[in-house]
Amino acid sequence: MDAEEAARRWAATWTAAWPAHEVEPIVALYAEDCVHRSTPFRPPHRGRQGVREYVTAAFAEEQRIDDARFGTPVVQADRAWVEYWARS
Repeated sequence: MDAEEAARRWAATWTAAWPAHEVEPIVALYAEDCVHRSTPFRPPHRGRQGVREYVTAAFAEEQRIDDARFGTPVVQADRAWVEYWARS
């Protein structure tokens, strides 16, 4: 899978799973040995278990998300970024 296809799959999965608070489809996007940063100044979440703990805790704090939208991924070589919006 190339970077653009992976970025589109990542955005589509988050778009569907976030409003439904479905943790496992999101966790499955990440490598077993990933380093995930939710914000620049927090310690990273390590591995799928770290991502699972982060997403579970984040969802527990939310009342609900009515709308989660992601922009078109921007891809350069093996890196990608995606702008997103969420509304509760």
